[in-house]
Amino acid sequence: MCSLVSILTPTYNCGKYIHRLLDSILNQTYSRIEMHVVDDGSTDNTEAIIKSYLPLFEHRGYVIHYHFQENQGQSVAINNGLKLIKGDYLIWPDADDFFKTNDAVECLVESLERKDSDYAMARCMIEYLDQENLKVIDQIDINQKYNEELFEDCLYAMNGFWFCPGDYIVRTSALRMQIPGLEIFTDKNAGQNWQLMLPVLHKYKCVTIPQIKYSVLSRKESHSRGHFVGRKATNSKLRSYRNTIIATLDAIPSMTDVERNNYKKNISRKYKKLIIKNNFIYLVGRPIRVLLKSFFSHLKK
Repeated sequence: MCSLVSILTPTYNCGKYIHRLLDSILNQTYSRIEMHVVDDGSTDNTEAIIKSYLPLFEHRGYVIHYHFQENQGQSVAINNGLKLIKGDYLIWPDADDFFKTNDAVECLVESLERKDSDYAMARCMIEYLDQENLKVIDQIDINQKYNEELFEDCLYAMNGFWFCPGDYIVRTSALRMQIPGLEIFTDKNAGQNWQLMLPVLHKYKCVTIPQIKYSVLSRKESHSRGHFVGRKATNSKLRSYRNTIIATLDAIPSMTDVERNNYKKNISRKYKKLIIKNNFIYLVGRPIRVLLKSFFSHLKK
């Protein structure tokens, strides 16, 4: 019998979009899939949409579970969902993205099963789609610097590292070893990708499939990708990123104290610079915004 793949998806008011993800899962060639959708307090028709797929998943031989929580943020949704997964592998796509090809899950699993125990993660290439017409607006370039040891690329978001979670698969045995109790740092603005990737990538390698098998919807109101406007909101986001990474580094069991402290210093320095840069851009740009506002107000008179 083939290995079980768990798909864990947090969602918030994605009733208009999540059907694409669910349909793309139903079309997969891989035979053993369980799905957990954690609804982070949606106020739209998300629940009805997901529950309408229960018989479709059952007919396909898959299982889908719907879980509701009061709105607490995506990291809490993932943290709660991690306790529910039973699979040998985990994929955690966003609710508004979807698998581009029917063999995506199968290829991700096979790419890991062909590797030895030094590998615990695999990923495929992705494309970005316009939210209105689903036309391709960008693609990840395989010609970017290729590396199978991706810890620092992920930590510092460098060398073209991409974070869209649905194109990554991880062995849950490695996840449980590197994230004790499958307990991650939770904060309203905290992301889950660093927290799931960094501990695994510190100890294991990642193989990349050089084909596009996952589609990412580019939409401004995305809850999962978190768009922030204004100096204070951006600074709050940057501090949340910093706190999330530091909390993750503190919890990685395979990391020495010396290594951990060096990484934490680098991260603190990086985000301090980013906050200073953001403040500078805002303060320099403010007089221009005030001038433009005054100019256009004058034109309306």
